[in-house]
Amino acid sequence: MSEAPDSVVDVAQTASSPSSRPGFLPVPGRPGAHPGVRDSDAGLDPSQLRVLALADGECAAVIGAPGSGKTAALVEFVVDRVHREGWGPSSILALAPTRSTATRLRDVLAARLDVPTPGPLARTVASLAFDVVGHAARVALSGPPTLLTGGEQDSIIRALLDGHVEEGTGPEWPEKLGPSVRALRGFRTELRELLMRATEHGVDADGLRRLGRQTDRPEWVAAADFSDEYHRVVDDLGSRALDAAELVDYAVAALDRGETAPVVDGLRVVVVDDAQEATESTLSLLRALVRRGVAVVAFGDPDLATNAFRGGSPDVLGRLAQRLGIEAVTTIHLESVHRHAPRVRALVSSITDRIGTAGAGRQHAARSDVADDPTVPPLWRIESDTPAHEIAAVGRALREHHLFSGVPWSRMLVVVRNGALVPSVARSLQVHEVPTRTPVAGRAVRDEYGARHLLLAASVATGRQELAADVVSELLSGPLAGFDALSLRRLRLAIRAEELAAGGTRSADALLVEALSGPGRFATIDSRFAARAGRFATSLDSARAEAVAGGSIEEVLWGLWERSGLARDWSEQSRGHGILAAEADRHLDGVVALFTAAKRFVERSPEADARSFLDQMLGADVPEDTLSPQALSDSVLVTTPSGAIGLEVDVVAVVRLQDGIWPNLRVRGGLLEPDGLVEAAQEAQEVLGSDGDTVTSVADSVDRRAGVLSDELRMFALATSRATRQVILSATVNDDEAPSMFLRLLPADLPAADVRPPLSLRGLVGHLRHAAVADPSATRRDEAASALARLATEEVAGASPDEWYGLLAPSTEEPLVDLTDPEARVAVSPSQIGSFEECPLHWFIDRFGGSAPSSAMGLGTVIHDAMEHAVDIDPVSLWASVEARWGELEFESAWMSEAERKRARTMTDALASYLRDFVQAQGELLGAESSFQVDVGQALLRGTVDRVEGRADGAVVIVDLKTGKSVPTVAEGATNPQLASYQLALAEGGLEAAPSDSARGGAKLLFVAKGTRGKPYSERWQEAFGDDDLDAFRQRVRGDAAGMADRVFLARVDDHCTGRFGGSCSIHVVGEVTQ
Repeated sequence: MSEAPDSVVDVAQTASSPSSRPGFLPVPGRPGAHPGVRDSDAGLDPSQLRVLALADGECAAVIGAPGSGKTAALVEFVVDRVHREGWGPSSILALAPTRSTATRLRDVLAARLDVPTPGPLARTVASLAFDVVGHAARVALSGPPTLLTGGEQDSIIRALLDGHVEEGTGPEWPEKLGPSVRALRGFRTELRELLMRATEHGVDADGLRRLGRQTDRPEWVAAADFSDEYHRVVDDLGSRALDAAELVDYAVAALDRGETAPVVDGLRVVVVDDAQEATESTLSLLRALVRRGVAVVAFGDPDLATNAFRGGSPDVLGRLAQRLGIEAVTTIHLESVHRHAPRVRALVSSITDRIGTAGAGRQHAARSDVADDPTVPPLWRIESDTPAHEIAAVGRALREHHLFSGVPWSRMLVVVRNGALVPSVARSLQVHEVPTRTPVAGRAVRDEYGARHLLLAASVATGRQELAADVVSELLSGPLAGFDALSLRRLRLAIRAEELAAGGTRSADALLVEALSGPGRFATIDSRFAARAGRFATSLDSARAEAVAGGSIEEVLWGLWERSGLARDWSEQSRGHGILAAEADRHLDGVVALFTAAKRFVERSPEADARSFLDQMLGADVPEDTLSPQALSDSVLVTTPSGAIGLEVDVVAVVRLQDGIWPNLRVRGGLLEPDGLVEAAQEAQEVLGSDGDTVTSVADSVDRRAGVLSDELRMFALATSRATRQVILSATVNDDEAPSMFLRLLPADLPAADVRPPLSLRGLVGHLRHAAVADPSATRRDEAASALARLATEEVAGASPDEWYGLLAPSTEEPLVDLTDPEARVAVSPSQIGSFEECPLHWFIDRFGGSAPSSAMGLGTVIHDAMEHAVDIDPVSLWASVEARWGELEFESAWMSEAERKRARTMTDALASYLRDFVQAQGELLGAESSFQVDVGQALLRGTVDRVEGRADGAVVIVDLKTGKSVPTVAEGATNPQLASYQLALAEGGLEAAPSDSARGGAKLLFVAKGTRGKPYSERWQEAFGDDDLDAFRQRVRGDAAGMADRVFLARVDDHCTGRFGGSCSIHVVGEVTQ
């Protein structure tokens, strides 16, 4: 559905809409009515009125710029035909591209017409096709069809691909599409797109196989073989399971046979909103309707197409006659923009002017008829030095609109380029007191917090998931049991103490596994946390009983949910304000989506067991398209460009406009080339319209990268054109991150916004606390202190020194590990000894979640894996091992991936050189990735050695591979604690790979990112330890273990505290925070 005033409904239907603009006359007595809802056509401009003047049976393309009133004209066209021409509501039908836009359009049409209708007046193409196919099935007395969701398709494809790898069967995929590539979600997505694209264009498996051979694309031949097996599996499901493309294909065939459904009988005209999103499936169904004498009036804007990667065609409107298989259509261009003032219109025009015309172009000339608002700058530019500061500045701007101008939160929109950014941006805005919501289908249901833990508990209850120690920990730490880290530790200590008192020796992990295996196991521990664990164990046991008794997955999940009490807790929490309320809203949305999916599964497959549903939900990476109810609180929607289709708001913020993120110029479909299939089929004259005419494509000879840039510009135009008052564009600018080229489309004289403190009490308190400590002016420090005192008397959080973290008493005095317990052990990692000795606080923060994995860490893992499994030691083989897993690594941009790829190739060459030298020296590999654990007092020294090598003289050498760029000095290598740990493990007999009577040859660090002395690699040696060296290191480990088990961790302030690549403890050494 298109944008307002083209749009059907605002982001929140309760928000009032502008009423003074031409063509936007809300229904009296209905505050918040959509701008497209009018009492009459008096507010339409002359170009919109031409739509109402179309003759009966006339096909037309209505093309307009963003905000020109396309959907408004569509609504009035329907009203005109029903109220003025006297048509029955069943004579006209509206189609929209998505379920959500169709739902909004349906509601507006129902309110505007205010007459009984035989069914919804707005549908998706899939909904219409489903009715047609379902009616044909009923007439033929066959089973009704079922629509395979994207998640269900993904699960089937994943199961087949995994089975092929396990059994060594399946199609012969090209070498570049090896098992590791086929295991990726991206591969499955492209495979689904390829199969659906083939169905849309009439290419069956034999045709796909033939095209693959003709064009030398073995991946298409393999996909054709896969298609045969996939359809056999789907046919065996016991119902007519069809994907969206197959459903439309069946519907077209039924219409051509004259098997019409009631929804099609008597149909005179179909109006299509957002026709630029139409795929070949949509066009094939429209062609079938046209052949039955139904007129088509399509509304849209080629400049706003976002569906190209799914086979959408931006040129649909410009070539509508050809795409419908008719001689001609009437083209109407809307001439005025009613949504935003000239400066916003100029920005949108500067974007769309850079896009190809796609068979149209006159819409670019549309001019705004809205007067400038002198109180609000229409364009706002934010450039910050960090992403956190960027989102803070955006949050302040949104709060200004809400607090100073009274703009409802629901009349503001935040757009990011990709779905991966949505959760983090939404959470960051909540921190700055901007309530947010996200699309419920933005992530797979299994990734939603509450749904994920319900699925895990149900997996345990049904026996799908073994109740192991890590599972127990996750269950108890989740919302169903409600344990935090401290209470879980107390539970572990209590159950372990009870075991020791009874003379037992089992670990706390084993005891908790046993306790959750049935009810009543916590009854002998007298504490509130044990009672809570007991209630959860009883609930889990009840779920087991329900599953054993044959209960449906819906019943198992509902029992777990109802007994948890979360419905009450989260509902109460969601009625509040702030971050906790928003989080509760999201948790409830995810749970509702899970129950919606469970209900659909039970209705479709009543005989299937609960495990089948769990396999499907936990195996699917694709979000489910759902219309399950969502929280309706007043909040800012954070979404991607496709989620902004059909919306109009006062303020739009397009954030994280970074080079490499937006535009993302990576060519889509690079593995299986679904777009290339369409082109190849057309060249072979295999794609025919239903009337027998070859359907041509305007993209046959267009450079793909230029096409991707046009798609990125279309999404950018869609995002910026949603606003009526202000567009905010924001980016991070520093030495590592560059702004997007799209920022250059702003006027050159538009300055970046000044950095200002957050517009909230929290922000004000923080600003004053900083000034009270760090301002160089004594007068301003005193003023800040006085202001804080005033705020403290009003009980504003954080204003009173009694609440400052640096002055608060510790939340606990308990050590991390109680060393008074002789059975207690402190896990010591060899790689962490040096970090702890350098700065205990830094070690603590990193050890307990204060740092995130980086792409460099992932690359190091891949290089290590290549060395471990190396069979041939030539550079080509080693690089092939790395390249096979390259798709597992994540990079923020294509250039970063390419740079790391070059660095990785250099490292594999260096590694191959080392391995060749090792073989020439007649060395023997005794062990790779050899694990060990050694008791050193109460320290459990545990780690993994990369290589255990035997020299020609029989001595054993420990090798630790390093992929970092920094190489320590020779002296630092000689005292390296990680190597010392490995030498101790060897001396204690902890390395099974090393012969017990072998001589010790020392240890070394192997650096493959930087060479020395004519070699592409570097080594740092540590001489073999004698008995005195080993004793000294044992004492060192004991001391470090005691420190790691302590309750106090000191910051040894140095470069690591404030450096760009360290700094996880920097907040603890800033004066205004700790003083």
